[in-house]
Amino acid sequence: MIRHIDPEKCTGCGQCFKSCSLDVFRLHTDQPACSPCMAACPAGTDIRAYNHLLQQNRLEEALAVLKHGTPFPALTGRVCFHPCESKCTRANMDASVNINALEQFLGDLDLQKLPEPAATRRLSRAAVVGSGPAGLAAAWYLALDGWPVTVFEALPRPGGMLRYGIPAYRLPDAVIDAQIRQLEALGVEFRCGVRIGEGKDLGMADLEDLGFRAVLLAPGLSAGKRLALEGMDLHGVHTGVEFLRALRMGGAPATGRRVCVIGGGNVAIDAAISARLLGAESVFMCCLEDREHMPAFEHNVRDALERGIVLHPALGPARIEGAEGRVSAVEFRACTALFDEQGSFAPRFDEARRERFEADSVIFAIGQSGDFADIASGVEMNGARIAVSGNSMRTSRPGVFAAGDAVTGPASVIQAIVGGRDAARAMSRALNGLLVEDSGQENEKRPVADNMPVDDLPRLPRNERKTRADGTPFDEAAIGFDQLDAQAEAMRCLTCGSKAVIASNDDCMTCFSCELRCPAGAIDIHPFKERLPYTLYDGEGGRI
Repeated sequence: MIRHIDPEKCTGCGQCFKSCSLDVFRLHTDQPACSPCMAACPAGTDIRAYNHLLQQNRLEEALAVLKHGTPFPALTGRVCFHPCESKCTRANMDASVNINALEQFLGDLDLQKLPEPAATRRLSRAAVVGSGPAGLAAAWYLALDGWPVTVFEALPRPGGMLRYGIPAYRLPDAVIDAQIRQLEALGVEFRCGVRIGEGKDLGMADLEDLGFRAVLLAPGLSAGKRLALEGMDLHGVHTGVEFLRALRMGGAPATGRRVCVIGGGNVAIDAAISARLLGAESVFMCCLEDREHMPAFEHNVRDALERGIVLHPALGPARIEGAEGRVSAVEFRACTALFDEQGSFAPRFDEARRERFEADSVIFAIGQSGDFADIASGVEMNGARIAVSGNSMRTSRPGVFAAGDAVTGPASVIQAIVGGRDAARAMSRALNGLLVEDSGQENEKRPVADNMPVDDLPRLPRNERKTRADGTPFDEAAIGFDQLDAQAEAMRCLTCGSKAVIASNDDCMTCFSCELRCPAGAIDIHPFKERLPYTLYDGEGGRI
C-alpha cells in the first residue's frame, strides 16, 4: 500500500500515473504554480490540464478545458504560432510536446457537433464590425452570455483574414465554414457584403438607430504597404495581403516564372509558398533582416525552405526595372543596420553593394495598414490605430469597443482572439448596465513550475503530423492526429507543476514500480514488515 506522497517533493511529472498498470494515481493539475506552456500561451490555456485528461482518454473533458482558453481550437490548432512549445520543459530533454497538433485534434472533434444556444436569451443587441478572429471571438462569448449578436462583414463571406489572408493549404474553407456554423447555432447573425462607416452602407449612427447598444470595431488591417520606389506602377507589382485575398477569392494574378517576394514576415512566407503552388518555377524572398532576425515564425520559414523558396536576407529594394510596362528585374542594396542608436527603425544601406535579380512579378509583404477614418467616426485614434482603454477595449465613444489588429497592429490569430474575448466581457457588462473598467487581469502573474528533474525521466520521440501526398496544391498540407497518435503525444506531457494524488489505494498491489520510477523521491510505499494473519485452516484446527 502507498503510505505517503510528499507534495513538497512531487513535481507532477506523471511517472507514477504512467507506470501504474492498476490506475492507482491521478494528477491534481489545478495548482498555484502554472506550467511553462500555460505561462507562454497568450490565451492562458491550461495545457497541462487538458493533456492529463487526454492521457486518460477523457476527450470531452479535455476539449472543455481547451475551449475555456480559446473558442476555436480547430482554427488555432492550424495557424497558432504556438509559443507554448518553445517553453515546453520537455524541449530540455528531447523535443517539445506537439501541443499545436493536440489542439487541432481536439478542435476537429469539436467541429463534429453544434453547441447549444444559451439558456437565457437577452434583449439588448450587440453589433460586431469585422469577422476576423477578434470579431468572431467576441461574437462567440457574447452569444454564450445570451446576447443577440449581428456580425457585419464587407467581404462576400465571413472569416476576415482567416479566410482571405491565410492560404487554404494552412486553413481550408471547410474548417472556417464549420466554425461559422457553430456560431450560427449559438444565434449569431452574419450580414456579409455590408460596409460600415460614414458614407458607406451603414454608419455608426445607423447602428445605434437599429438598436445596437454595444458595438465592437474589429475591421483588421486589410491593405498592404507600398514603397515609393521607381517602377512601383509596373504591371506585376502586388502587395502580399492583396495577392492572398485575390487568391482566396479565385482571382489570383498571373505571377510568371520568376517571383520576387519582398519582406521577411509570415505574410511574405504565405505569399511565396502560394506563388510556388501556383506554378512559379523560381520564388525567392528578400528582406532587410538577417536570417536569424526574420520576423516570420521559424516553423513557417522551415516550411518555405522545404518547398524550394530561396532566401536572400539583409537586402533592401532600390528600384524595380521594367520592360514594355511589366516587371523585368529588381535591384537591391545591402542593408547594414535596421535601427539607430535610440532603437528606432531606421535602416541603413551600403549603396556600393548591390544585387540584381530578374523577376516577372514582385510581391511586397512589408506590413499592413488600414484606413479607419470612416468606420471609427467619433473615436479617438492612437496614431494609425484605434485607441482603447486597457483590457476593457472601450473606445472614447460610449458603447463602442475595439479589438484586433486595428488596435494592436499586425498580430497573431490567438492574440486577436484574446482581444475579442476581453472586448466581449466588457461589452457584456455594458449591456447589463454595469460600469466598464479595466480588470487588471493582464497584470496577474502566477509562479511558473521549473523544478522538473528532466535528467531522470525517460526520453520519447515526438509525434508529428503527416504530410498529405494527394489532392490539389492548395488542399490542407498536414493530416491531423488520430486518437492513438493524440494519446501517445499527450503521454509525453510532463504536466509540470501538478501534484500526484492517490485515486484508489485499494487497487495497489505493492509492486513498488511507482516508488522506483519517481524521480523526485516523493512516494513512500508501506513495506509490509508486519506478519500477515493466517486465514486458511486444515479443518482440524491447524493452519495451512
